[in-house]
Amino acid sequence: MGKEANSPPAYVRLTGDETRKDRACKGKVPVLVGGGGGGGGEVMERLMIPTKMIKHPYIVALLEMPANEFGYQQHGTIKIPCDVERLRRTIEMISKEKRE
Repeated sequence: MGKEANSPPAYVRLTGDETRKDRACKGKVPVLVGGGGGGGGEVMERLMIPTKMIKHPYIVALLEMPANEFGYQQHGTIKIPCDVERLRRTIEMISKEKRE
């Protein structure tokens, strides 16, 4: 049997604006970073981690932090409770390692 004419589409686009800067890019995982410096009320910043780096031991260690704090049942964007600059330096360091 074929699809009915009134059946819903397989997916629904939530926005028609393809130029949004906060949109996830192919090959990258969005994460919210912040709140790891001990200061309360720190604003979380959205960073994009290349998927090729997800299995790197440093990134795995950072991803274990939210699992320990929030559990594995977290919905939405992964929240990593660490310093934003620390994660940026880690990503930069891993990128340099891969180039060498």
